[in-house]
Amino acid sequence: MSDDTAPSENQTLSIQQAIDLGVEHQNSGRLPEAERIYRKILQAEPDQPVALYLLGVIAYQVGDKDSAIDLISRALSIEPNYAEAHYHLGHIFGNTNNHREAAASYQKALAINPEYANAHHSLGKVLSKLDLWEEAVPMFEKAIALNPDNAEAVNDLGNALFKTHRFDESAERYQQAIDIKPDYAEAHYNLGKTFREISKPDEAITSYQNAIKFKPEFAVTYNNLGNVLKEKYRLDEAVSSYRKALTKNPRYAEALFNLGVVLQEQGNRDEAKKHFEMALLLRPEKDGWRLRKDLLLPVIPNSLEQIRSSRETLTKAISDLQNRPLVVEDPTVDVGATNFYLAYHSQNNKDLLSDIAQLHLLSCPKLDFVAPHCRSPRKNQTRRLRVGVLSAYLKDHTVGKLFRGLVEHLSKEPFEVIVFRLPGSADEMSEAFNQAANQVVRLDQNLERDQKKIAAQELDILLYLEIGMDPYTYFLSFARLAPVQVVSIGHAESSGVPSIDYFLSSDLTEPANADQHYSEHLIKLSYLPTYYYRPEQPTAPASRADFGLPDNCRLYVYPQTLFKLHPGLDTTLGKLLRRDPDGRLIFIDDGIGGHWNQRIIKRFSQPFPDVIDRIIFLPKMSYQKFLRLLLVADAILDNPFLSGTNSGLEAFGVGAPVVAWPGKYCSGNCVTACYRQMGLSDMIATDEETYVQLALRLAQDKGFQLRMQNAIKANSHNLFERIEVIREIEAFFLQAYEAWQKNDVLTNTKFKKPIATIRAL
Repeated sequence: MSDDTAPSENQTLSIQQAIDLGVEHQNSGRLPEAERIYRKILQAEPDQPVALYLLGVIAYQVGDKDSAIDLISRALSIEPNYAEAHYHLGHIFGNTNNHREAAASYQKALAINPEYANAHHSLGKVLSKLDLWEEAVPMFEKAIALNPDNAEAVNDLGNALFKTHRFDESAERYQQAIDIKPDYAEAHYNLGKTFREISKPDEAITSYQNAIKFKPEFAVTYNNLGNVLKEKYRLDEAVSSYRKALTKNPRYAEALFNLGVVLQEQGNRDEAKKHFEMALLLRPEKDGWRLRKDLLLPVIPNSLEQIRSSRETLTKAISDLQNRPLVVEDPTVDVGATNFYLAYHSQNNKDLLSDIAQLHLLSCPKLDFVAPHCRSPRKNQTRRLRVGVLSAYLKDHTVGKLFRGLVEHLSKEPFEVIVFRLPGSADEMSEAFNQAANQVVRLDQNLERDQKKIAAQELDILLYLEIGMDPYTYFLSFARLAPVQVVSIGHAESSGVPSIDYFLSSDLTEPANADQHYSEHLIKLSYLPTYYYRPEQPTAPASRADFGLPDNCRLYVYPQTLFKLHPGLDTTLGKLLRRDPDGRLIFIDDGIGGHWNQRIIKRFSQPFPDVIDRIIFLPKMSYQKFLRLLLVADAILDNPFLSGTNSGLEAFGVGAPVVAWPGKYCSGNCVTACYRQMGLSDMIATDEETYVQLALRLAQDKGFQLRMQNAIKANSHNLFERIEVIREIEAFFLQAYEAWQKNDVLTNTKFKKPIATIRAL
């Protein structure tokens, strides 16, 4: 018995047999043989639609798209209900970027065969390319219902859900695609993107690492992994990831730019600038990157001279940029930074910050958005004033600690409080902000959408808790979103932004000439502008052993972040160590691999190399452990160049004295202001010598130390949970809004403080 064999081309075949033979050749890649068969069919039957269609498919396969469209269109003119021909015509249109024609062809295929899974999938992809993501979702869902094992369709549905900000659903779909196809690198990558969006950085890192495992040549994954590692302050690992992206694609401009950003954060300003320049050679049109490069400042200045020279360089760069036409589509992404480190120079930055703000407005005019309700005052206002509260730090953060009490205690009788929340992880404090507000509005972190979303709330007052720390809220603050816009001491520095009307500060922190330091109108409250809750007391006794610190020495603790250490304090710290041979200077590690530590040590080696071995860096620690560190300190040191509001309040909350030294600006006077509010002055130095003497006496004279502790414990109630602060802020809000209604501005001299507040002083 012999096996059945396929008929040869020389045998007499039916049309269907000839087509089947041609398809067999075509599927096996023998296109010339298939084409010969289809042409023979058309010689015999010129209007044979299947042969025309299949010949059109071959034309597309060999790159002749015009002939392909012509042949398949002829087939459809003969047989309009030929679903496969409509589908393939759509495929050709889609691959030639004729997406609307492609969509029309897929829709015709589906009208003929509603169960055509591939057509649903392809229509969804075309709608995605047209940015019609909402319309694409049901197409992908139908394709999956018809073919549940189509991992690509499941992944594409995840993409559509991601684009419509349904992030939790998109994560589920990406995971489903991975379950179907565990080595699906693109799905792992997309899951990483989604985890980053919903503030699950650890899961994002794992997903990106999985994507790399299955597709190691995928440079963009290394870049995105670097972005998440940077956000986690795993900066050395981020650098490594960006460098790997560049080994895969040496011309990857975004990876070069991102590498520069991390190198800057590590304190390597020169290397950062070099990488920004390399990125700009590849993408010279990126004016946002140019602004980032030219406005670059050192994180840890190595000397007073470097501060001076970097400010000169910055001033010249601003002047040069003002004479250059700049176009920045989205500064939140393309610039992605503020001039945060200017605040730590301890100089008047008003003009520099105002000039920089003007640069941003010139390069991106859409920053200058004006909400319609701000254009003219309302007459006969009868409803409650709508007060918006906006910050990236409405959570367990210094800013959150400073302003949670305000949101919780602002009177709900004359005011309605709307909290604007950026995407990010939640914690106990962020939930407290949400619960205290009349309304919580979640922003998208898309500048134009958020401008309109905030404008729709028709706010009367918008309070920025800080401007200058977070890039997104900095650029958002350029818009006129409320008739009265205010910033306060979350970042104790003028914003320089022309749309911000008032800076809310205190008589206790501001020097006599303080109006000259702000582009805003300065309003000085009687108290520090914070309703601060007394810190919780340590739950365990303080012990040096907890920190690995020796008992046979005196501990001088500087509790602030290292970049706040101004070079002007260096010689003072050296004098302190030299005058106490048993003294140890305690700092808290930078938490980014020791890069800042190394730069600080290198800087200190100039003024006091002989005692530098008595410096100790402690690792970052929990809040409770930090409070215990304050209690084991023999002396806590404040900084006249950048005083620690939060660390000072935490120290006073546990009864620990701090050596204060008033500075020239608000930012250097926060601890001094706390003492003034408590009615104490014994720990306030007047110059370098008295600062050193006070530190030595506090550490060495236990009787003096105990008296200072007792004085703080007896008077610290004046710092915490002062309802008078809330009443003053309420009075300011009402008077500032009334002034706007009269086309006027409230000044500090016009501001009428509540009688009850004045009596409480």
